[in-house]
Amino acid sequence: MQRTAGTDLLLVGRVIGTHGLWGELKVVCESDSPSRLVELETVWLGNSSSTAASRSVRSARSHRTKHGISILMQLDGVPDVDRAARMRGLKVYARSEDLPPLASGEYFLHDLIGAVVSTEAGTVVGELKDIWSAPASDVYVVRRSGCPDALIPAVPAIVTSVDAATGRVVIQELEGLLD
Repeated sequence: MQRTAGTDLLLVGRVIGTHGLWGELKVVCESDSPSRLVELETVWLGNSSSTAASRSVRSARSHRTKHGISILMQLDGVPDVDRAARMRGLKVYARSEDLPPLASGEYFLHDLIGAVVSTEAGTVVGELKDIWSAPASDVYVVRRSGCPDALIPAVPAIVTSVDAATGRVVIQELEGLLD
């Protein structure tokens, strides 16, 4: 999940379509735990957090497809498929305090922004400035002094340690990774 600048809203999903005739929204989760969305009582929908409007969640359930798990969400004020179709493409936000607590060792991606990225040998690579979601894995965008940003695949073979509490990410330096 990604924190939105200047608010307490977190980006938790995106409306990708409708389901059925009664206004259910099909939402792709921005978290590795779709169950977090199922438990929400209120969400905010909009193109950005500053324009998002709150909606009460009438029902939400997981829905398995050939592309993975999505959430089917029925919201107050969305009575039919026509109204739901107009919401396609909107981002879904939630207040951080409304989300279930994280388990030990879990963290929100926004907690890593600004972390110091270093190699296993202790050489500082730079600062984590962004995290991109890609089909195979997330990609850490690392700001480096005097060099172009480094793109680091966030896979266990490369990212060997993440400590959100101390703001440190350790990577294995592979040939060509930081060129």
